[in-house]
Amino acid sequence: MNTHECLNLLAEFSSEIRKLTLKRLDEVPEGFINWRLNNTAMSFADIVQHLINVDELFLNIATTHEKNFKWTLGSEEPHLHVDEATYEAMLKKLEEFQLKRHSVIRSLEDAAVNEQITDDKGENMTLWWFLMRQVLEHEVYHRGQIAAYLKILKGESTKFK
Repeated sequence: MNTHECLNLLAEFSSEIRKLTLKRLDEVPEGFINWRLNNTAMSFADIVQHLINVDELFLNIATTHEKNFKWTLGSEEPHLHVDEATYEAMLKKLEEFQLKRHSVIRSLEDAAVNEQITDDKGENMTLWWFLMRQVLEHEVYHRGQIAAYLKILKGESTKFK
């Protein structure tokens, strides 16, 4: 399998990851978008904004000449308190960014995938590694967090659709 074929499969995988994340977020009970497990945990709205921020970072790195980045995401991000309309707009943005992410992944060339990027701690990695770890694996981690939160909110006996 050549790089182009791998990137096409990876783009499809990226879309499936986002589709499943959005499915879980669609299960958030009404009135709980700002709920958090404790005072330091991210709410559902925080997680959505966080995923948007990660997509923005990836899209910037992958489509510009900027190859240095600062990972200020996660616990460093301020907690949000959003209304239902804002939350719905954020979910829509996640969908839009997935379309962009899919397109960018498919259009990457060998040289771009293997290009070195550097974080604020001086660690070097390839764009491929950043995409796999900081974008895709990271989103799967947060989807697990969302599922755990939903299980707590809905009760142990509730089965997910």
